[in-house]
Amino acid sequence: MKTWMLGAVVLGLTACGDGSGDVVFTAYGEDYIEQEIPASAFEDGWTVKFSKFLVTLGELKVSDGKSGVAASSSKARVYDVHRPGPVEVERFTGLSAQDWTEVSYAIAPSPDAAAGNATAEDLALLKAGGYAVYVDGTAVKGIDRKHFAWGFTQNTLYEHCESTDKGEGLTVPDGGEEMVQLTIHGDHLFFDDLQSPDAKMRFDALAAADVEGGLNGPNGEITMEELAQVDLTSLPPGTYGTGGAGNVRNLRDFVNALVRTLGHYQGEGECAPRTR
Repeated sequence: MKTWMLGAVVLGLTACGDGSGDVVFTAYGEDYIEQEIPASAFEDGWTVKFSKFLVTLGELKVSDGKSGVAASSSKARVYDVHRPGPVEVERFTGLSAQDWTEVSYAIAPSPDAAAGNATAEDLALLKAGGYAVYVDGTAVKGIDRKHFAWGFTQNTLYEHCESTDKGEGLTVPDGGEEMVQLTIHGDHLFFDDLQSPDAKMRFDALAAADVEGGLNGPNGEITMEELAQVDLTSLPPGTYGTGGAGNVRNLRDFVNALVRTLGHYQGEGECAPRTR
């Protein structure tokens, strides 16, 4: 297998006579990010709408244990997945037509990131804060209305990605094109357990942070500093389980831990997130 360098993208090309095809990676925030998370999805009846959901995507790699690396890209780009999608992230051409068992990507801060579909202002916002993810949204329940704007600096590599229907990695079709979706699950920010597959979405405790122990009082704005004032042991039993995760003691710690679960693969498919 020959390897050619095209800018920041490495493409694995097949030897003469071998079949080849293309792979197109896209990013998508699903209806929960693009439209809203309805009250019916929350255990406590809140509705959440995002006005911005920025993610820095990069370090795409397609490989397997036998043939090595088929394609990789060191580029990082910022996408607002609140905008209608899917949006194209990367296109690899001329890959060997075969099964590739390993797909990985990163959601990580990058001072060298370029704008994907994000605005210049949004790109500057992420770079200035050193953020990998930035969300801006509003939660409503009856007459109660809470706004939040949270930035996250976590550096996470999503490895060993598997789809629910096709299994691990991807298959490059001979003479064709494989579409691969990097799916962002915004609802995970509101889960009440870090490990359980039966985690529920809740917002009451987050909303109460603006009222009980908030640094600025009940002003309708939930800040990360206010979340840090809410000890997990003060919350109702059976909620906000950490599953043994260390150093998760308050709601800010908890939401920061949940951020690492945002990245998925081909819809409901899973990857193994690795902290860096």
